[in-house]
Amino acid sequence: MKLRCTVVFLVLMAGVSISWSAAYCQEPTPEVPFVPTPQEVVVEMLKMAGVTPNDLVYDLGCGDGRIVITAAKVFGARGVGVDNDPGLVRRSNENARQAGVTDRVKFLEQDLFKTDILEASVVTLYLLPELNLLLRPKLLQDLKPGSRIVAHEFDMGDWKPDCIGKVPKVKLYYHPAIPYEKDTYFYYWVVPANVEGVWRWTLSTASGNQDYTLHIAQKFQEIDGSVQAEGQAKRIEDAQLEGDRLSFNLSEDGGTGNVLMRFQGRIEGAAIVGRVEIEGGPSAGNYAWAAKR
Repeated sequence: MKLRCTVVFLVLMAGVSISWSAAYCQEPTPEVPFVPTPQEVVVEMLKMAGVTPNDLVYDLGCGDGRIVITAAKVFGARGVGVDNDPGLVRRSNENARQAGVTDRVKFLEQDLFKTDILEASVVTLYLLPELNLLLRPKLLQDLKPGSRIVAHEFDMGDWKPDCIGKVPKVKLYYHPAIPYEKDTYFYYWVVPANVEGVWRWTLSTASGNQDYTLHIAQKFQEIDGSVQAEGQAKRIEDAQLEGDRLSFNLSEDGGTGNVLMRFQGRIEGAAIVGRVEIEGGPSAGNYAWAAKR
């Protein structure tokens, strides 16, 4: 189901660390001080990600641990916070103890680029823009399709977010004693499956069997393509990729009028398994659909 991007926000204090050193960048960069994320922003970020008790939330650059602590205390999820600052990791553990969620969260002092995130269903970030871009390949490679990412303040370059949240006139503490008021944003992505390439299938309908070849070009969750059948190529319409869910439409001339084919399926490695609904023509109906790359 598509996320509806109607979001209302308030203002509080929460925190994530962006104190990652030059060791994590290809070029030397100065240390960035710990800047807390407002607490109600944390709550809305987790709401946007649809966090439930079934989720495992990783916060890369966890600061004082409030994102994973909130995920556990408010949403019932499990959480892992990662930071390279031992003092912040100790503070996170103490905050978790005070919040009574030590059975659901843990904190790791380590390099976030070397952190095992394979089991994460949600990843949250408050890092510098260049670190987001450096981290992007790891997120796309390691996270399962359908995993969700929410980043405070900074996006992922040309990977367009699926949704953007805005918090008006929030107080950010770049200096511990001096609040800085500004509109702040956070960005939401669903990790897409890899669907680029050539897919083939034979569709059996009331009118017989027909072979199809689908060519897909992909840029993150944005896809385009064309289908070849009976020596003709037609561009797919209304193509959508959300996690491991693919859908698109194909319009054909059925001889007795226009035919609309609505394909929906789940990507399972080198296969797509789903259904196709055909409207119009002698093959009208709902059929199983399975394609291979």
